[in-house]
Amino acid sequence: MATVAFRYGMGACLALIGLLSVILNCFLFFICVKRKRLRKPSQYFLISLAVVDILAVAGWLSLTAVSLFNDGWIFPSEICKVQEYIMSLWLFLNSHSFVLLAFDRCLLFVRPSKHSEIFINTVVLIMLLALWLFDGILAAFPYFGWGTVSYFSNQFQCAMDHEKNIRETNFVTALCFGIPITLCMGMYLFIFIMIRKIKKREDDNGALIVERNRKAIGDSYSQRLRNQQYRFQNAGTRAIKPNIGKKFTYTEDGYISNDSSDDENTKETVQKGTQKQNVQQKKVYHMAKNDTLLTKTYIIMTCLTFLLWLPYLVVTYIFLKDRFANISDELVFVVIFLCQCTTLVKPVVYVTYNSHFRKHVIKLFRRKINKQTDGESNSQTDGQGYDNLAMQQ
Repeated sequence: MATVAFRYGMGACLALIGLLSVILNCFLFFICVKRKRLRKPSQYFLISLAVVDILAVAGWLSLTAVSLFNDGWIFPSEICKVQEYIMSLWLFLNSHSFVLLAFDRCLLFVRPSKHSEIFINTVVLIMLLALWLFDGILAAFPYFGWGTVSYFSNQFQCAMDHEKNIRETNFVTALCFGIPITLCMGMYLFIFIMIRKIKKREDDNGALIVERNRKAIGDSYSQRLRNQQYRFQNAGTRAIKPNIGKKFTYTEDGYISNDSSDDENTKETVQKGTQKQNVQQKKVYHMAKNDTLLTKTYIIMTCLTFLLWLPYLVVTYIFLKDRFANISDELVFVVIFLCQCTTLVKPVVYVTYNSHFRKHVIKLFRRKINKQTDGESNSQTDGQGYDNLAMQQ
């Protein structure tokens, strides 16, 4: 059994981590929503992670802290299942979100033209809705009879009883650790190789070229439809009959036009459509410094999260192999403590490492300060004008 000093000390540390996690995740959520340039579709995954971290603090970390101070579980058995559900939901959502973030970065460095078509508001929102629905169902498997939930006094939390559910444990391990870690490592390694290739391609100004979109008609599906409209905008109209004895030629749309006619509108429209299409065909995508910085941030977040969960995975399989393994209760809870620290790791890494995000924070607060000073100066000016008017009267 854990000593009283150990329980109170770890309970205080856990409460502090939970408080900081809620503050930083709310701060991250507020800045991403408030700043228009941060409200990009790919950033929605980061906002989703902030929401699930706050949910984890409320329904997972806080209940463990209460159990530490009371030396046992004091809540009803239904709350025990809720805690295990939120812990499983957090694990599923984080693992699968990291895969989607890696795919987002990989597509951006391989085919930015396709990235701009796929990662749009509607598609990303559908991805997030499907992700929450899929992971919510997976986390609810114990409610359907596949898995047993119990309270563990050495962990001070409710969790899956892995000794009674070996198949379910192997399934969760493969779905939350094996497959996501393999996919993330493969995609980030591919990004590293692509960046080395991109650094060899430069334009006249020294900017790094990711893709030259020469063959594509447009950058998006809507743009291609617009170009089709330019192409066939005169389709179905009545063809101009040539006058005998006058020179005539065919337009690009296949209609006959008279050289001596004064109708220049059709020629100008065709020329504008052709020029617009040529400009889009020659579009070049360059590698931005912010994209590289955000990729490094995601890599650090992913590695730290999986590394902090690795001791829990090792201890779990040690007990599966030998249920009487000589591991102290204090060490077991330290492993649980590291897992719960991951609710704080992601916002700390993003806020401290990403200098682009910090610039947006500074701009937001400067804008508020400037608005306040402008409001005070306007009120002072109005007050002086009112005093002068009274003196004149």
